[in-house]
Amino acid sequence: MATSLIAKPQSITPAYNPIKYIYDSTNNALDGFRYIYDIYDNASNKIAEYRVLPNLDGYGEIDLSRLLQNYVSFDFDETNTTYFDPTNSYYEYEVKVGEEYIEDVSYTASLTQNGSYVTITATHSFQVGDQVTIVEDTVTNPSINGLFTVTAITTTTDFTVNSLWSEITDPTEDGTVSYADNRKTVTRDIVTVSSVYVFNGALPFADWINYNEASYILDNNKDSLFTSVPLEVSQTLSQDMWINFGINSIKTGFVYFENSTGDIFKKGIGTVSGDLISMASVGVNNYGSLTLVSGSGSLVEDDVTYYDYWYTDSVGTQHSQKYRINIDRRCVINYHEIAFLDRMGSIGSFAFQLRDKLTGKVSKDTYNQHLEGSVTSQEWGYDTTAQGKRNINNRIEETYELQTNWMSEDDNDYFSELVSSPQTWVKINSVYYSCIVQDTGYEKTRQRNKKLIRKSIKVILSVQDRVNG
Repeated sequence: MATSLIAKPQSITPAYNPIKYIYDSTNNALDGFRYIYDIYDNASNKIAEYRVLPNLDGYGEIDLSRLLQNYVSFDFDETNTTYFDPTNSYYEYEVKVGEEYIEDVSYTASLTQNGSYVTITATHSFQVGDQVTIVEDTVTNPSINGLFTVTAITTTTDFTVNSLWSEITDPTEDGTVSYADNRKTVTRDIVTVSSVYVFNGALPFADWINYNEASYILDNNKDSLFTSVPLEVSQTLSQDMWINFGINSIKTGFVYFENSTGDIFKKGIGTVSGDLISMASVGVNNYGSLTLVSGSGSLVEDDVTYYDYWYTDSVGTQHSQKYRINIDRRCVINYHEIAFLDRMGSIGSFAFQLRDKLTGKVSKDTYNQHLEGSVTSQEWGYDTTAQGKRNINNRIEETYELQTNWMSEDDNDYFSELVSSPQTWVKINSVYYSCIVQDTGYEKTRQRNKKLIRKSIKVILSVQDRVNG
């Protein structure tokens, strides 16, 4: 047998895009043939097993994306200002490819006699007592076609069946033997694919077909971080952001920061327990404690208009692109921000500085209940305060209508990810609350058509307020 690779995903793949493994086998034309895909975690625990029919080309094709999506989620630690291993954001797995088929034992050697019965010479795996089906190439020996029982075995190259030797006309005829119950020969782990990862990403189709894992392992200054945040965005002084760094190449590195006045700072990412991604805080509000490399003061002084951040090795050599955060110091009416999971698994945020609006809706269930009443002087009556129709399960749902300030075209493009994100948190009075974005549509406005871009959004808290009573 020979199993060969036709196609497989890259070693680091977004979990929400196709993850196809395609193999070919020289046995794919055998009766009952199936490819066997055994999937394991990085501790050798089997998490799934699939038996796959050959396609029209004879290949075994399987897409593991639906399976592996169940093993990644997101990491959100709103208090973190350093770095941590986002263990929920990526997953290591292993694929082992095998096969199964109904095995036919072909014989070309002449039949021989063993007492009253017929002995067949061929390499086999039968045991005494097995029931087998024999089919001869012709009908010269009709007595040896059909169902028989293995009665004796001398070696693995011959076996005797309960077909009478006296009824054999031509012992030189060829034939095939198989198990009567069509049991299959199973061979696992012919091919093993190990040290492969998925991360919590879902690239748009136009981007995914050009995806290259080498662009994210951070081994040169052209590589990207595991985020879909634009290379230049704006943030207010109270905004947070957590970005995933692919430390697969350099496991002990730093996040470097350089502000508009030329001061350079760094923050160690260090060696984390995982070996693929480290999540670090880089937002204006949560960049944390930094070590001064050159210059003076702090990262965000009154005269600083922006700062860049990027990944380096232990001696400061640049190992990623530089990303810029423009500091938005415009007048703020309301201090609302929404943090959200972006399409590459990082946590971005948007500020909503303009006037907000809060509306509430009360939901309640009502039912009629029996009036107990009382009897006085042989007359039944009830108290005027008795309840006939009663409210239960009262709850309040409040909707926040928030408005951004004027934004750039890059910020506007990133805003669409906030609308579509499944995980969002609104910051109210410096505290994050899980929320649901109610908007289902968006417009990617272009500044060549509209110079000033502003967005509004409606959100509700994901936990409803219950009312007593």
